[in-house]
Amino acid sequence: MKVRLQSLSVFMTLLIFTFNVLAADPEKSGSETPKVKTENPAGRETGNESGNTLSPAKSIKTFTHLINQPFAGSQSPDDAKVAAVVKGKTEVLEKAGTYLESLTVVENFTLTKDQSIALASGILTVDILSQKNYATDEGFGLILELKIDVDNSLMNNRVRQIQEDRILIDKYSELKEREKELLERIEKLQKQSKDLAKNASADKHEKKKKLNKDLDEAIQALPAGEWNKKALALWEKGKYIDPEKAIEYLTESIRMDAHNPVSYNNRGVAYYNIGRREQAIDDFNHALLLDGKYADAYNNRGDAYFEMRRFNQAINDYNEVIRLKPKSVEAFLDRAAAHKNLWQYRLFLEDLRKAFLIDPNLSKKPSKQTSACLELNELEHLCEKAKIACSMGLCNSQKFLDARGFCK
Repeated sequence: MKVRLQSLSVFMTLLIFTFNVLAADPEKSGSETPKVKTENPAGRETGNESGNTLSPAKSIKTFTHLINQPFAGSQSPDDAKVAAVVKGKTEVLEKAGTYLESLTVVENFTLTKDQSIALASGILTVDILSQKNYATDEGFGLILELKIDVDNSLMNNRVRQIQEDRILIDKYSELKEREKELLERIEKLQKQSKDLAKNASADKHEKKKKLNKDLDEAIQALPAGEWNKKALALWEKGKYIDPEKAIEYLTESIRMDAHNPVSYNNRGVAYYNIGRREQAIDDFNHALLLDGKYADAYNNRGDAYFEMRRFNQAINDYNEVIRLKPKSVEAFLDRAAAHKNLWQYRLFLEDLRKAFLIDPNLSKKPSKQTSACLELNELEHLCEKAKIACSMGLCNSQKFLDARGFCK
């Protein structure tokens, strides 16, 4: 999450004093370092300053595709159709992938082919041109002819938003990954069902019953992604523009697929957007129960704790983000902000130093891009004040800053 802090001129003077006397009483300070949020949990704004111009193209290119979807057991033709449409959409977008990647709007923004497909999957709809059911000795199935129109102007509009809020493409990619997981699970279960039909065993009936149950659950989870996409269509500039409606969509997504941590994480963000911090934390907790390595959920929960002034808990969550993503500049900066609010200035500066090591150009970036816990160019003033203090015989802060490479 992006954060910006107020001017720290007074703080810089106080910080020098704090280092030199090696003690501070946080109870005597009425100032808190706020994280002035330009966006809500679920990511950080990382704008593209390359100056590239988006493609003005307004053309539409159509792709068609045939998909053969078998079904058996307790599956109904409708279940098979749901799976076929999702699978077919994936395959037709794979076919269109090279074209999507070649679009100027995508190329200038350096989206990968997979990211381009994830984006298209999130904003484009598929139409069924024809449907044919069939039966064979091995079971039943259907053949669908699908069509998808790639609207360049629609792609351009969403990419403009991604340029301002890079987390958006990560969200589309998360949904695509879940869709891929479910399709792979369905294919695996269908193969197991076929293999089971060829074998005779005492517990065949129970195994078949469990396979059918698992298969039904996976197929019924597929439409959950569409509700997630509906919520994502409400995402602008780092937050949901209609959080209540997003909560409604995401609750329906969770009802269909209760095992997807992304839905809980996204709904937690929507709760956060309307100030319902405890409910947001509950959803982030649930996301982490489903996926203990979900860095974004740790980050979002840390941000919620920060806003509630539970800085130690926020630091614990930022620690997890850094463990999972050691190159996350924003996590170091967020943790630094929490340390500073606890008057832990040595840890605060250590985190700033680590952020600079990862991104040496951090101080040159506009504040809206840094998510910094202070205006980074203020470090120059800090060094100047440290030198003045040292000339008066108070050199602790100068030595501390020099040892960590802040002051040249």
